[in-house]
Amino acid sequence: MKKLILLLLLASLCGIAFAQQQKITNHGYTSYWNPKTLIPDSVIWIAKPHKKVADRETGFHATSGRPNLTKDYAGSGYDIGHNCNAGDENGNATDEYNSFDYVNTFPQRPNNNRLTWLALENYTRLLNCPVMVKVYWQGIDGYIGLDKVTVPLYVIKELRYSGHYEKYVMPNKDTVNKHPFTFYKVN
Repeated sequence: MKKLILLLLLASLCGIAFAQQQKITNHGYTSYWNPKTLIPDSVIWIAKPHKKVADRETGFHATSGRPNLTKDYAGSGYDIGHNCNAGDENGNATDEYNSFDYVNTFPQRPNNNRLTWLALENYTRLLNCPVMVKVYWQGIDGYIGLDKVTVPLYVIKELRYSGHYEKYVMPNKDTVNKHPFTFYKVN
């Protein structure tokens, strides 16, 4: 019992609110969105080879009464970073559209989102086989906007494919691109 209490206390200090988490299942991914942090605790999907049939959406949106966070990101210096990336979901228009829901995003520094994280996304697709992907975060670097959207200190991606397991832990900083994504592999 003492261990459970200690674990719950530690989780609350780290900003993790397990009880408030909402499981949102789309055809392309499952998000464990947290209304306290306004970002998902994790997002899980299977990246698999496919033919692109849907063009990139023009903007992000909120569904099911969740807040539209566009104003929070505006001028914040953070990108609206996909968890389950649009390139893995463009095999059909519905999945592509759903990938632009705020339940599938967290704030990422531009050099992380557009360079290092993108290189990891491209690497995952180049594996050319089904890959179970889990994205999550650790630590809080601050908050953006009036809604106080949580900014992750570290962004984490796990890949499972053909008997392999890879884990990448990247600081959510613009200096992340000083190294290739492989530098952040931890296993």
